[in-house]
Amino acid sequence: MKLDRNKTIHYDSGPDMTPLVDVVMVLLIFLMMVGKFGGADRYLASNLPITSAGVSNTQVDPNLIPKDPVTISVSPLPPSGFRAFVGRTSASNDEQLTAQLKTLLAGLKAAGRKPEDIQVFIKPAKQLRYDNVVTVYTATLQAGFTKIGFQAAE
Repeated sequence: MKLDRNKTIHYDSGPDMTPLVDVVMVLLIFLMMVGKFGGADRYLASNLPITSAGVSNTQVDPNLIPKDPVTISVSPLPPSGFRAFVGRTSASNDEQLTAQLKTLLAGLKAAGRKPEDIQVFIKPAKQLRYDNVVTVYTATLQAGFTKIGFQAAE
């Protein structure tokens, strides 16, 4: 006896997945258009021109801790400015800060310190805008300091 049930075509193979795939694709396209690729935020931008000097070949001892680092404390100045404190002096724009840092660097050179041994730490406040941090960083570079680091706000 032969069964004809096996030769019939069965069309109920499960739920229709087409609407689900459509919704997932729409969500994926939406997230790709709205999302932000954060590759450029990892580097600190500077307004200085690019030079062809490159990296030096001198070897630096990684365990060397420089003597008396210079600390620049930066706080916000409403509405969108900043105030930078270097020792007992303060500056509220990049020209003043660059001039004060050049004077400081000249004094440290006169005291016998080598410019490559001077470490500068920028210590921004928590509420400080990112473009103000870049302005302070650029002013420090323009003053002639080469070793610049950052400290976390307290």
